[in-house]
Amino acid sequence: MPEQMITKQKKEKKQDGARVFSKGDDLYACSRCGTCLSICPVYKNTLDEGVSPRGKLSLIEAVSNEKIGYTSKLSDKVYTCTMCNYCTKECPSGVKIDELFKSARQDLVDDKKYPDILDLLKEKIRKAYNVTFDTNQGRLDWLKQIPGIEVSEYLKETAEVVYFVGCVSSFSPRSFAIPRAITGIFKQSGVDFTLLGEDEWCCGFPLLSSGMADQVKDFALHNIQTVESKGAKILVTSCPSCFNTWAHEYGELTGKKIPFEIMHVSQFLAKLIEEKKIKLGPVNAKVTYHDPCDLGRNSGIFEEPRKVIKSIPGVDFVELPAKGLQANCCGGGGNLESLNPELAAKIAEGKADEIYSTGAEIAVSTCQQCERTMNNAIRKKKNESGTKVKVADLSELVLQSMESAGSGQGR
Repeated sequence: MPEQMITKQKKEKKQDGARVFSKGDDLYACSRCGTCLSICPVYKNTLDEGVSPRGKLSLIEAVSNEKIGYTSKLSDKVYTCTMCNYCTKECPSGVKIDELFKSARQDLVDDKKYPDILDLLKEKIRKAYNVTFDTNQGRLDWLKQIPGIEVSEYLKETAEVVYFVGCVSSFSPRSFAIPRAITGIFKQSGVDFTLLGEDEWCCGFPLLSSGMADQVKDFALHNIQTVESKGAKILVTSCPSCFNTWAHEYGELTGKKIPFEIMHVSQFLAKLIEEKKIKLGPVNAKVTYHDPCDLGRNSGIFEEPRKVIKSIPGVDFVELPAKGLQANCCGGGGNLESLNPELAAKIAEGKADEIYSTGAEIAVSTCQQCERTMNNAIRKKKNESGTKVKVADLSELVLQSMESAGSGQGR
């Protein structure tokens, strides 16, 4: 029977694997060479072939050929993934593994065979417009807690730049330092910017990565319209997943061309430094940099963060053993931390070992999730070795440098 007819029949019957089967030849292009085994953070930390990219593809192919059906056990394997995309980038056969995994997750959602905890995530986001059950009115609590701050100065009717803070930095106290640093830098640099406050809704990335793309369009439309209403020319995000969603998903989800530029804060900081709007002072420390998966491999932004770090006087910059396209995941992606926290922590420990191997005093990232997972792992390693390494966001390092320039002292 022709493949097109089979695909049509599967879609009409809504059988298991319909979305994956519609991917056609790409599903069957895997040569089973095993290249992915040596790079997949999940496989390297479990040695379970069933959760390796090759193993998952074999199971998904079996579903599409009706040899097996989607089960809760198979669902667990499909969702045991950080979605770091390393396997796709390194696949010798050019298989778009990430797209197949996303399709498989959407199939599992359609068949209602996905992990129950994702229903809680969906309920949180749809009711509160953020990833917590906190009211969305609390999106500026990180700002209101700073003495002497007039919140009205950060909520303008119109501005050239909108800073999209993101859910984690807005609601997790451990990440409050990131938006505080960024807004501090913007203020000192004379950037005409505004925040969205409670009008900022979750970008929808957690739903997209869970296979719930159909739930995201309303969020995308709301966020785009809200930024448009500010007359902004530039949208700046500090979360790589927010950036990835805005830059690579919103256009397709809404069918609209976004009428403003989308920049990650590392790109914007590099721009401010190049335009000499930031005065940098010495930070006398050995610094390394971790490439977040959604910013590096999945968005192609590698140079700007390094350019910013290297522009700071006194910094002794050293690369991690694995960097750029080959950078190892921190373990915090793909909702893995919610589904399998022990495995996520084990992957993060490997990242901590990498950082310690450089002798760096400061490990910089450009992702609040990476910073959190690496910090947890490094704290554990510190208890074992006594060696101290500070984990910081790029914005925190830049603000430290600006303060050093103001005081005339290195730190």
